[in-house]
Amino acid sequence: MYRHLFSKSFFGLLVIVICTFTLADPAVAQFKAAIHLGMTGSSFRGGNLQNSSPIVRFGGGAALRYEYPSGFEFETGLFYVTKGSDLEGTYSQIPIEGTSEITYIELPALIGYRFKRESRFSPRIYAGPAMAFKTDAQIKFNAKGSSIVQQEEDLTVEDKDLGIMIGADVNMGWGSEILNFGIRSTLGYSNARSEKPEIYNTSIALMIGIVF
Repeated sequence: MYRHLFSKSFFGLLVIVICTFTLADPAVAQFKAAIHLGMTGSSFRGGNLQNSSPIVRFGGGAALRYEYPSGFEFETGLFYVTKGSDLEGTYSQIPIEGTSEITYIELPALIGYRFKRESRFSPRIYAGPAMAFKTDAQIKFNAKGSSIVQQEEDLTVEDKDLGIMIGADVNMGWGSEILNFGIRSTLGYSNARSEKPEIYNTSIALMIGIVF
């Protein structure tokens, strides 16, 4: 029930963002596009996990913003991210270790505020829901001390992952270009898997980009 309500709220906010882009007054509209690249560290939380550690993977994407003269901003975009975790446990009393990797296309709907818009260094804080659509899910594992690694598709992973994204970044003028440096974290709200106990994605990303 809560997941359904959250999903409806996400799409409602996304419609508002799209309408803002579409209906904005051209005389005052400030449309900006950005390309971001960076590294994402991710792990699982919840369930009965006792021995999990983060994995770090490359990611990136593109964003579209509408900037109000007051400093408020709406943003959406598409980002390629890898989430998951290194895991340790036992299977039939045999110690095993493995890695779960889930790749997503993530679609956020963010509201932010940018300070000192006209200065060379212009920081921003933002937050909003994010929906990630699974593109692949793999798990590889081996007995501890063994060099034989097995890999297979993880069919227990849900197709969608809902979360809350929070972050901060700064625009920096560099000659005629605008560079962007940022950090963002996404806290999973829905069970990442179709099985119990529930497990949630948690990720943090460091990004560098260019604003057009």
